[in-house]
Amino acid sequence: MEKLMNELKEGGVEFVDLKLSDLSGRLHHITFPLARLQTALAQGVGFDGSSLGGFRNVAESDLVVKPDTSHLFIDPFYERPTASLYGDIYEPDGKTPLSACPRNILRKVVALIRQEGLADRILVLPEFEFYLFDEAEFYLETTASGYLVSSCEAEPPSGLQNAYHITPPTDAFANLRSEMVKLLEEAGIEVKYHHHEVGGYAQAEIETALLDISQAGDAIQTVKYLIKNVARAGEIYATFMPKPLAHEAGSGMHIHIQLWKDDRNVFSSEKDENELSETALMFLGGIIQHSRALCAFTNPTTNSYRRLTGGMEAPSQVFHSRANRKAALRVPGYVRGAKDLRFEYRVPDATSNPYLALAAILLAGLDGVRKGLNPGPLIKNQPETDDDRFPRLPASLTEALGALNADASFLAEQGLFPKELIHKWIKTKEKEIEEIESYPTPAEFVKYFAL
Repeated sequence: MEKLMNELKEGGVEFVDLKLSDLSGRLHHITFPLARLQTALAQGVGFDGSSLGGFRNVAESDLVVKPDTSHLFIDPFYERPTASLYGDIYEPDGKTPLSACPRNILRKVVALIRQEGLADRILVLPEFEFYLFDEAEFYLETTASGYLVSSCEAEPPSGLQNAYHITPPTDAFANLRSEMVKLLEEAGIEVKYHHHEVGGYAQAEIETALLDISQAGDAIQTVKYLIKNVARAGEIYATFMPKPLAHEAGSGMHIHIQLWKDDRNVFSSEKDENELSETALMFLGGIIQHSRALCAFTNPTTNSYRRLTGGMEAPSQVFHSRANRKAALRVPGYVRGAKDLRFEYRVPDATSNPYLALAAILLAGLDGVRKGLNPGPLIKNQPETDDDRFPRLPASLTEALGALNADASFLAEQGLFPKELIHKWIKTKEKEIEEIESYPTPAEFVKYFAL
């Protein structure tokens, strides 16, 4: 602690910005002078849990957040030098971890996987797809609602098009993405590359390198935070909405996963033509088995299902394949050898709470290994719709919540996902659906006003 304090003082740091996630994954923060860091580490910082994403009701709202100094970076968006880090939520005694704290849930899931001997190291690689808009206006009232987004890349709008890896000048934000990557690497997050994505209205992608699971949840939050702030500093808007534009590509957050034990890639086998071990297939089988329930956490918004049902390259059926981009579970065709072998889960999007989404995916895979849910070898083409080995993804958030309600036991075992949290999640999301569906859309006025 003394070494850390000296380093921060020598670096000119004056403040600490303590970030934490509510249940939905939205970031909140508390800022205090650097001199208060030792006190915050020892005692925590009290806050109102009823006002922060509904962790508690008003009658028992007091909670404590304690900083975790393992993933600290200098926040580039504060005028006074400020160190940014994430916190864990505790009960008011400051000693008992809050069972519903998303960071704590992911940590317990990782501990269970290690305890059961499946892996001693878990690596994940998230792909971030997002749109950049010059203007973004939206409003919602009883007698009026609407939105308007615009992009300098759409002159004139050409409808459905493919702008994958397009170069400047059509790619108007290459320099801005480079600035984003520069700040990400300064924050300790290694980046593989950035490029223009398929969407012709300034859709972008930034892909990190493989991240240790202990860092991954915080890193996902940091990536989104930095991307949004760089965009706003450039007087534009970044959005991770899964489907902000009709007839254009949606934005996902594909998750690549590797498991390692004793310096051996658990998913790799030289005996299989696709290089996948039986453990890998069982892990995939668990995700296939629980994929519909997983969507409640990996795709937790009504907008998520506009992407999953909107065609393009978004998956609609959960099968495993090599190279096939319509597969929900894909071994990339360019990945070969024990060092690099991994699979990619293409269903999630970045509106998810990353801690809960990662924890749920890992528990589904673990359940597959425990139960020997081997779905068989990788398949080339999309299976028939009546092939009950491979479920179809939910067509709506309502359907996903119903699936979670019917298939939550793999999450709730040993209290990893507290039953109260699952119940609150379902009820909160049902209320969200009811609120959104109570408003007619502009498209409905176009279709039905004159009937």
